[in-house]
Amino acid sequence: MRILSRYLLASYLTLFVSILCIAVLIIAIVEMMLNFEQMFEQGEGLWAVGTYLLVRLPTYYLPYLVPFASFGAAFLCLGIPARAHELVAMKTGGIAPMRIAAPLLAAALAISGLTLIANETIVLDASSAVVGRDGDEDGGGLFQARGSFWYHRGTFLYNVREADRASRTLRGVSVFERDAAGQLTRRLEAESARISEDHRWHLRNATVRTFDPGDPTAAPRTEHLPETVLAVGTQRNLALLDADASTLSLLRLREYIRAVEDDGRDPTRYRAMFHERLADPVSVLLFTLLGIPLGLAVEQSRSLAVAGIQGIALLGLFYAVKTVASMLASSGVAAAVPGPWFVLASFAGFAAWRLARAPS
Repeated sequence: MRILSRYLLASYLTLFVSILCIAVLIIAIVEMMLNFEQMFEQGEGLWAVGTYLLVRLPTYYLPYLVPFASFGAAFLCLGIPARAHELVAMKTGGIAPMRIAAPLLAAALAISGLTLIANETIVLDASSAVVGRDGDEDGGGLFQARGSFWYHRGTFLYNVREADRASRTLRGVSVFERDAAGQLTRRLEAESARISEDHRWHLRNATVRTFDPGDPTAAPRTEHLPETVLAVGTQRNLALLDADASTLSLLRLREYIRAVEDDGRDPTRYRAMFHERLADPVSVLLFTLLGIPLGLAVEQSRSLAVAGIQGIALLGLFYAVKTVASMLASSGVAAAVPGPWFVLASFAGFAAWRLARAPS
């Protein structure tokens, strides 16, 4: 049995790596065809192409490709032997379908753990690199502390609680201006800011306090403005548009959620983000579990195509249900926060039921 387990494990891992590499290669070619001009905005030659792909592929595609590769590997690892009557020989020897599936599930569990580590390292680093591409050449830096994001550039400190890049809107904005000696000269606080195409910040319900560096004990001069405009500069100075909690590690995101609660804001959106990111690596194990019964079913249907179409439809249904749950949670429905775990449990139960009914 150990020989058989090693055979199935080697087959699964070989197929997993092959499918993943082929999928990455195909997507890289499509990216080069569709975004050829954007690649050379970062430099010239193959270095620019490689840099673009190394940043974009892990950020946008790797979290989806790994589960798909695990599904395809599990399906083909059992579907091909089933079509060649190899599974019949295994069952004749008294090996149950659950025992056949065991080494595949063990490998998928290990890959799930590695995927979690990759998401918290490679993917987050790639996301930070996306932010850094628009960073300043003079040492500006974006960082997060106590439930809000900060951006330091020159003598200015910018602070924002939430950012929406799509609408170019910042909420909970504070700007601190200092002189060459580091003393505070002006502080602006605004309920929100809309960033126009000319990179000006249109502040709403702003309070401006002006300080006299020569007299630290003097009371600041205060102005309350319904609307005012702050000339910040070029696109390179707008890193706060990328102040997204999704770029935080799970540990930092958990701290961010606690800070949001302490600040009296609704943390539902960020709780949903935390659970979704924590549950995503588990989909590698789930997709393997979904692929195993489909591969075993090829023994009866003798058709990889029919089982493959069923699998694609099943995965499509999974992502449709998951998207709906994610949209509900993002819109502030607290009951939908554990939605990713409910979806995983539902599909895992279905796959376990299919596997239990596989003919012995």
